Formats: sequence, structure tokens, C-alpha cells
Amino acid sequence: MTDSHKNNKKDGSSRILGIILTVTLVLLAAAAGYIAARGFKNKLSSPEGGGTDITGQNTDDPENGEKAPITSDVISMTPVDLVFELNSETGRIENILVEILRAREGRLDYIRIAPEVSYTMSSRLYGELTPDNTELPQTVTFSELYRYYQNNKAFDAGRRIISELINFNVLYYTSVTDVVLEEVLSIKDTPDGFKAGFVLSTEQARSADYGTEGSVKGLIEKTLDGAVTNWETSQRLRYLDVYDSLGEADVSFYDAPVIEKNESCELDTNGTGAILYGILYK
Repeated sequence: MTDSHKNNKKDGSSRILGIILTVTLVLLAAAAGYIAARGFKNKLSSPEGGGTDITGQNTDDPENGEKAPITSDVISMTPVDLVFELNSETGRIENILVEILRAREGRLDYIRIAPEVSYTMSSRLYGELTPDNTELPQTVTFSELYRYYQNNKAFDAGRRIISELINFNVLYYTSVTDVVLEEVLSIKDTPDGFKAGFVLSTEQARSADYGTEGSVKGLIEKTLDGAVTNWETSQRLRYLDVYDSLGEADVSFYDAPVIEKNESCELDTNGTGAILYGILYK
């Protein structure tokens, strides 16, 4: 074999070895990124486990309606609040909204969960909730929770059930009557599908009619007056600058998909999860 052939063979082997090393490094980097992303997502989405959720708060505890702590860097975080609209006469749950405030991006998103959705909770969660009312069925319709609990226990139970259902630890709940919510939000089922939007214009929301001028502080205080919640008005008002900067284009509404089975319907957990994580990580 000539020297040139040896050199060509050597050069070819070096190129092949270089390609193999490059591909290996790329695959290792991709695997590391995938593992890190999976770990981060799982850490955020644990319904009742430990760790830290998307708000940056410890999730080891909020049980039985206890208030979750607010951290010093709250403005850069994303609080998720489960909003219940109640029939002012019957106490029945008329609407459920997952409210997501992306403070850093200046965005407010709502996912509406139909109250007629039924869910069979896990034996673990069922065992945790039944001491408060032994008549609670393991398969429950959200609109009927008021039959088994009084005041905040119904909404905390709903929070925990939905947290398990969508595999995401929703820390906060807020319930307001239809009379109050209808002053702020329009929520309707139409032949063309679910429609929602704000009743008030930005100027109206910031008007002196609510005790302020140029800020939505008065509107927030009026809306939450008398609400049953584990997220106090003072905690929410820490985001006032974010709320004040929101325009119509900064708010989005989504309808959680359902799966119809016989005469009942179940939440499409995969579809709802895709909406939620699309909002949080886009």
C-alpha cells in the first residue's frame, strides 16, 4: 500500500471518528435536556406531592382551605386560581374557570370546565375527602358538590379533585355568585360553541365608578367582596400593576374539551392538559 493510500485511509478514519463523536455529543445533550425538562414538568405538575409548583411555592401542604404563602418574588410567578360561579339562589356551581395570570408576560388566560362533568376520584383522594362528609360519592359531578359540603370545604374539595384530574396542583380557589361575576364576565354556551369575554371595557373597569380612577383596584375589591376564597384580596392586589396593564388582546378564553359517554360527559384530561401546558410553557 502506498503512503498516499495510507494517508487517505487515515484521513477517512479520522473523519468517521469525528462524525461519530459529534453525533454522540448531540444525542447526549438532547437526552440531558429531555431528562431535565421531564423532571421540571413533573415537579411542577404533582397534584398533592412535595416540591415547588408553577407559583414558586411549596406544595407540601395547602389542605382544608389553608392559605398558601406568597413569596417575595411573586410578581415573576404564575398564580393559578380555580374560580367557581355560584347560582345565587340555589348555591349550585354554574361555571368553573381555571384562571392563569402570567405576570411576567402580562397575560391572563381562562380555561372553562363544564360543571356537569363527572369524575371518579382516586381511592386515595376519596379517602381524604370523605371524613368531611361520608355521603360524598366517589364519582361526583362538580355542580353537585354544594350538596355535600358547606362554604369553603366544597370549593377546596373541587380544587383538589380538579388538581388530580388535570395532574396540576391548583393552589387557589375563589367562589363568587352569578350576580357578581356577570358584572365582569360574560360566559355563554351558544350554537357556535362556548363564548366568553369581559362585560366592561378597559376604561369602564378603571373608572371612578369603582372607587378608583386609572386602576382596576376598586373593581377587584368589589368583585371579591364576600367571595369565599383562600387567596385574599391583598394577595391578589400585589399583582395590581399587571392587572392595570392588561388590555383586551392580553386575555384569552378556552373551553376544556369533554368526552361524551352515554348520557354523561367526562373531561378530556389529555386535551385540557395540552391547553394548560401550552399556556404555561409557550
